[in-house]
Amino acid sequence: MQVLKETVRNAIVEGAINEFFQNGFQKANMRRIAENANITVGNIYRYYQNKEQLFNEILLPAQRAIDDLESFDKKLHVTRIDSEEDVNQLVQYVINVLKPYTREVFIMIYNSEGTHYQQVRSQLEKLVVNKVNNYYPRQFDRYFLTVLAQSFIQAIFNVFKENVNNIRKIQEYISQLVVYFFRDIDQRLF
Repeated sequence: MQVLKETVRNAIVEGAINEFFQNGFQKANMRRIAENANITVGNIYRYYQNKEQLFNEILLPAQRAIDDLESFDKKLHVTRIDSEEDVNQLVQYVINVLKPYTREVFIMIYNSEGTHYQQVRSQLEKLVVNKVNNYYPRQFDRYFLTVLAQSFIQAIFNVFKENVNNIRKIQEYISQLVVYFFRDIDQRLF
């Protein structure tokens, strides 16, 4: 019986993250993953049945982190974005949840075409719509909130793409975007 080694598994995962990050799911291939991991292609198949299984193992923890964002207000006791402290607390929480998975989140956002992970955008948009609706019940039309959420999430994705290796910049820009989009929203709109 072949004993699977954790160091080999970790090398495969790291090689795969690099491959999916550079080429996306559709264009990634197991040969380059093996080269990145300094192993043979056949060795990958001792650990993973196929590219889909490897992709899912890599992205599942990031998906769980994104799912965890849905309960941030219960954990932080935030009910509105009224102060710099509210913004900082919210953004710090988001950063802490996603920080271990920055490359994986990037892969989900930009390089997961053809997989169920490409739904992360709509998941985050719905999260924003629901939270704003909860904070300001019946104050805004759902269509308006959907457009606002789409714009906000697209802005976040742009920040993420341009700063994937600089978590401090991501945090700074997300804070500014939260303030721009949501601070005093109930007072700024007629």
